[in-house]
Amino acid sequence: MADQNALQKASGSEVEHADVPHERPEDWGWHHTFKVGGPLAGWLSVAIIGLMLTTTHYNHAGSLALVIMMVLIAIGLIAMRQIRRNQWRD
Repeated sequence: MADQNALQKASGSEVEHADVPHERPEDWGWHHTFKVGGPLAGWLSVAIIGLMLTTTHYNHAGSLALVIMMVLIAIGLIAMRQIRRNQWRD
C-alpha cells in the first residue's frame, strides 16, 4: 500500500498547491507593444504582396486576391495608426 502511494506521488496524480500570490504580467515585463516593428512589418508585407503582382498569372483571380489582401492590410494599418493617435493617455 505504501508503494502505491509513493507511485501516485511520483506520477503526479497528487499535486500539492502552494499559496502563491498573484503576479501581474507587468511585473515580468510582458506589457510591451511593438510601436515601430508592427507597422513596419505590415507595410513591408504590403510591399512584398505588391511585388507578387509583377509575376505571371494565367488568370487574374490571383491578382485580385493579392490586391484585396494589400488593401485590407493597408486599411488595418491606417486604422491602427488613427486609433493609436486618438487613444487616451494615462
